[in-house]
Amino acid sequence: MELTDAHLDELDQRGFIILPGFRHGEDLKAMQQAQRRVLPSWDEVKDDPPPGRATLTEFPPPEMALLRGIVHHQAWAFAKKWFGSEHIHFRAGCMIARYPGFTGGGTGSDASALHLDNGNNSLLPPSDSARAFGQLVFWHHLEAVGEDQAPLRLIPKEHGRDMSKAVPLVCEAGTLCVFTNYTMHSASDYLRADGQRYTWGFGLGRADHYWEGFRHYTDKGQNPIFREFISTLTAAEREVFRFPPTGHAYYTPQTLAALEEQYPGWNARNEY
Repeated sequence: MELTDAHLDELDQRGFIILPGFRHGEDLKAMQQAQRRVLPSWDEVKDDPPPGRATLTEFPPPEMALLRGIVHHQAWAFAKKWFGSEHIHFRAGCMIARYPGFTGGGTGSDASALHLDNGNNSLLPPSDSARAFGQLVFWHHLEAVGEDQAPLRLIPKEHGRDMSKAVPLVCEAGTLCVFTNYTMHSASDYLRADGQRYTWGFGLGRADHYWEGFRHYTDKGQNPIFREFISTLTAAEREVFRFPPTGHAYYTPQTLAALEEQYPGWNARNEY
């Protein structure tokens, strides 16, 4: 399934869109396998469950298939249209596993954990009138989610905080949900006795909005998997990950040599 202008309108009106089959084929299989190498299954942890029956792994995941999955030009083009800017930045996300016994309520603004992501993603209060002052979350379920597997619940904008109108994100493998940091949503309980619910997500926002971001990653320049990942990108792609744009005064013969040493392959295309 492709992201279209109709999806832009739906996102604006509803606050979220759900796209089954967005990830598919061999790419989906590779990402599923990578995800299971990062996040343990319930069978692996059931004898010693993590606190809260959940686990979170921060950026960057130690798997190239997941890092390369962020470089999705259709999703990037969609974000550029949404924000009205050709210049966007990646906002680091995380990977999450929920296990049997996880309970979603009890935190946030009510017993259902109903909340916006804006509070931990921006220094600014929400703005319904200026959607560019926000971020898009690309929330992936690489494996299927059943109604008893703690599906995320999202409330369409027209229903405010009415939890009776929440849409549970019960979905097939490869589903993408796009929402904003102004979208009301809530966790739910994991009711099945086995299995797990995996989530892999990241955000995008305007490059000039330095007051935004769930996690920052300028401390990852010496991380081996991040260094390898950056080495695979074109100059234009690197800009999305906060590197200086092509033609920037930073680039000199000396700095390009240093960049090649830190990110082997940086100079392979002579784009800088």
